[in-house]
This record gives sequence, structure tokens and C-alpha cells, in this order.
Amino acid sequence: MISQRIQKALETNEGLQEVLQANGFGLDWKKFNRTVFDFIARKINRSVSEKVIALPFLLYEKLVIGKDQLQKFLFEKKLKDEEGLLSYLANQRTVFPWISGKTLQSYWNNGKAKDTKINVLLVFIGVEFAKWDEWKSLKHAQVTATRLTRKSTQQELIRNYFLGSYFLFYQKSDGSGTLIKAPFTIELDDTNQIIVQTITEGHLYRSSSIELRDGILYIHCENQVFNEKENHIFNVGNETNPEVLFVISNTISVKSKLAIGIRNVLVRQKKNFTPQTFVEREILLDGFDDLTSEEETVVKYFQHNGPNLMHSESCCTMEVLKGKLGLR
Repeated sequence: MISQRIQKALETNEGLQEVLQANGFGLDWKKFNRTVFDFIARKINRSVSEKVIALPFLLYEKLVIGKDQLQKFLFEKKLKDEEGLLSYLANQRTVFPWISGKTLQSYWNNGKAKDTKINVLLVFIGVEFAKWDEWKSLKHAQVTATRLTRKSTQQELIRNYFLGSYFLFYQKSDGSGTLIKAPFTIELDDTNQIIVQTITEGHLYRSSSIELRDGILYIHCENQVFNEKENHIFNVGNETNPEVLFVISNTISVKSKLAIGIRNVLVRQKKNFTPQTFVEREILLDGFDDLTSEEETVVKYFQHNGPNLMHSESCCTMEVLKGKLGLR
């Protein structure tokens, strides 16, 4: 059976209460028949699918589905693996059966509950992974060995999907028609912590913080020689096999000391860099001599997607701003 805490959280869930009342079912779960529990299950399953797409580790770690159920579904839908199922969930309008109305009805009649089914309900309720054990009875606390906080969950996603060597392409901040192709690595250091390193015009930058939040990867880097910083913002969404990432980076121009926003492209490499290959290269935007297919593709992207730079201005008074605009 499920804990009273989980039962109460479901019974008082505002979203469920709203649709139950709107359909004339009332709010007394002990009086619900199979039809009503089937209705509730569809609402829960739709929500859980959205959350699994956003947090694929729930699927990969078999936290919300048993191995047998997973293999049966993959076989029926002719899907290769978990990644195929994630794509299926993202592209299908049908609801994946994480939990059934029959199973839900049994829980309100003191029926036994499988751990994965309890996890499905916890995902729907929105309980943080680190608190799952608090919401379960002792005999169902089977995930303590893999307990993760919200922050560590983000770190695990980065470890699983984004570690590797990349080339970072960006237009020079002076506005010239030159692209910089710089090495960019996301790897583990000697203490098993995630670290990012890159080169900007000969200067080594190293990450001071890395965060994955709601499909956005934030990486803050610091110049290892001078007191300068770069901030990289990646739209990674739910991608589990990133090859090309599109980035906006913010920094301060060396000459004018004004803020700059730079459009970047990050391309994953099949082979990791060595210290000897950790070097920059300049590429002309209007020339294609001796370019690899990858370089030519990126050059064409920058040619057709400008502007690639955005410069700020120095602060001023409102009168000065009006003067620049020709206003009185």
C-alpha cells in the first residue's frame, strides 16, 4: 500500500481536484469507481511523461518503470532502447501507461504497491528525489543507494550526456570577418568534479560554476591570467546525444571594457583533445580554402545567421540618451 502522505497529496492536488470537479466526479476518492481512477491515471501519466522527457535519468535508472515492462514496450513499438522511448514520448499524443486506473484503485483499498509505481506518483506530485524515502514506508525505501539532491541530479545529467571535447566557434569581438575555432572541454578533474576549459585569444579560461536548469546549461568561466570572466548559456533542452550546441556568451571587450553578447556554435568531437591539440585557429568568414566539412558548415551558419555580436554602450543620463536619439 502507499503511504497516507502520498494519498493525501494526490487527493488534495489542485490540478486533479479541478478536473475531477469539472467532470462531476466529486472529491471522495473512496467512492470512486474504476472509470474515475482510469480518468485520474490518464492525467497522471500525461504529466509524468513530460517530466521524464525533462529528466531522462528517471527512465535510464529504471526508477519509474520496471525492466520487464520496459522491454515489452520497446518490443511492441519496435524501439531500440530508452533513447528511442524518449523520442516516442516526445512525438506521440497517446499517453504512456506509467500507472493504470486498476492499480490506483487498489491503493485506495489497501492494495500492495510496487516501488516503481510509487515513484511514478512521487514524480507526478513533484517530490524532490532526495525526499522520496521520506514519503515512502520503510519496506519501500529501495533507492537510498542512488539518492540524489536536485543539484546532484543536474550534475549527473551533465556527466551522462555532456562530458567530452568540443570546438567552440565564434566571431572575433572586434567585428572583423574572422571566426575563432577554440577547443572547449567538459570533463572530470582529479577530484571527480566537472570542469570546463577553453581558450579565448590565447588565454585559458576555466569554469567557476556549472549548472543545468530547465533545459538551459549555464557555464561561468574565469580567465586564469587576468581578472576577466565569460558566461556561456546553452539551450540544450532534453537532448541526450548533443552534437551541435548553440550558445550565447557574455564577456567584456578588452579595449572598450563594454559588455558583449556573442553568438557561438559548439561542435562535439569524436576524439578527445590532448594538451598538444588544445590550440586555437582563425578562419575567414568569406573564404573556404582548406576547410573541413565541419568548418565549412559552421562558416555557412554564421554567414546566414548574423548579426553575431551585440555591444553595450556606456551608461549615461536620460538627457544624453535623448540627445543621441535627436529628441528634446
